[in-house]
Formats: sequence, structure tokens, C-alpha cells
Amino acid sequence: MKNAVETIKNHRTYRHFKSTPLPAADVQTIIDCARQAPSWMNGQHYAIINITSPELRRKIAELQPANPQIGTCGTYLIFVADLHRADLCSRAAGGSYSAAGEPDSLITAVTDTALAAQNAVIAAESLGYATCYTGGIRNIAVELVDLLKLPKNTFPIVGLCIGEPDIEMKLKPRLPEQVVYSENVYPADTVISDGLLHYEQTMTEFGEAREKLPYREKFARYYSNTYAPNNIPLMKQQGWLTQTTGDSE
Repeated sequence: MKNAVETIKNHRTYRHFKSTPLPAADVQTIIDCARQAPSWMNGQHYAIINITSPELRRKIAELQPANPQIGTCGTYLIFVADLHRADLCSRAAGGSYSAAGEPDSLITAVTDTALAAQNAVIAAESLGYATCYTGGIRNIAVELVDLLKLPKNTFPIVGLCIGEPDIEMKLKPRLPEQVVYSENVYPADTVISDGLLHYEQTMTEFGEAREKLPYREKFARYYSNTYAPNNIPLMKQQGWLTQTTGDSE
């Protein structure tokens, strides 16, 4: 088993897996580590769903053709932001709960979910496995709510593929430190812009096959459109956003 610092500094994303299932003991270790993640007020506002049904895994993979690794990895977990338990706690105390109109509730649940997911990644990679997040599941959130029988006040945030790598991957360069780290105040735009230009050149030289656009143009295009627009009405349906006039028409 690798130590934590070595594991984190050598992280890379794998998209090609052998179909060998993980031993149950290793899956349990990964789940145990995910559950030890810090959380707001010890609320642990997440749920982890292990997709063990081959038929269900196949359906999810078919809905995400850009992520075929969902169907081939040894274990596939879906991390769900979960405030349904907050509702149950409120009801047990004789009250009621609603996350709608409370942006901090959304931030809290997503943060807790992300911390648990990253703990799972570190644990899996420490055990020698490869990992790959599949954030694209947010594009099929409507279908996942139905397939996974997700109650109100929950939302699927990210999937995680874990398994034995079939193709080795290079360590990907990161943004220059001065772009993401500073002391006391946020870095100046000139520092960030210079760093972004340098990183764009670095990534062009790195030559990742999946990247078709220069780094800055990629994100300029991405953020010029709404990602997964169907999630707005779904988040209202699931109780995360306030319903507005005409939503039910």
C-alpha cells in the first residue's frame, strides 16, 4: 500500500479498465475511508450507491456513451448529495424541512459529497487501483433519479470508476502554483492570465489526445452555454431550488 502523499502526488485519471471485480474487502476499505471524510456539523450529507447490478450498470453506461469505462471498471460508485436525511431528522423532531431557497444547504451537501468521493479515490489508489470520476452523470440526472430511486432532497453529483488499469496514463501537468495558491489575498489578474497562457502552452506540448481545443478556448466555449439545462427543473422537483410561477404548468 502506498502512503497518502505519494498516492495524491501521483494521481492520474484512467479511462480504460480491466473488467476484474474488486475483492469485497477492498471495496469495504474504500467505503470505510469515504465515510471518514470530514463534513459540515458531522452531517455527512451524502449517500454512496454501489452499482452491483450488471443490468443497471449496463443501462447507466448506455446513457453515457462518452464514458464507456462505466461499464468496464471493476467497481462503479455514484455519490449523491443527500439532504433527505435532514428531512427525516426534522420530521422526527416534529418539524419540516426544505432546502429550496437555501443556497448554503446546496453548498454544504455538495462539499460533503465531494470530500467523501475524494477520500474514496485516495483509498482506492493507495490500494493500487486506478480511478476515474464521471461528472457527466449530471447530464443523465433525470434518468438516475428514476433508476436509483432517489428521494426528494437528493441529487446525483459524480460517479467513480475503480479498477485495474488496462492502459497506463501519463501524469498530467497542473496549473502553475501562482494561479491557484496565494497568501492573504487573491492573486492579481495579470498573474492568473500569465499562468493560464503558460499552462495552455504546456498542455499543447503535453498533447493529450482527448483535448481538441486550446485550454482557455475550451473553457470559454464550455461556460458560454448552460451545462445539463434539464437539471434546473429537476433540482426544483428534487427540492433544491424554489419553484417559480409556471413551473407546474
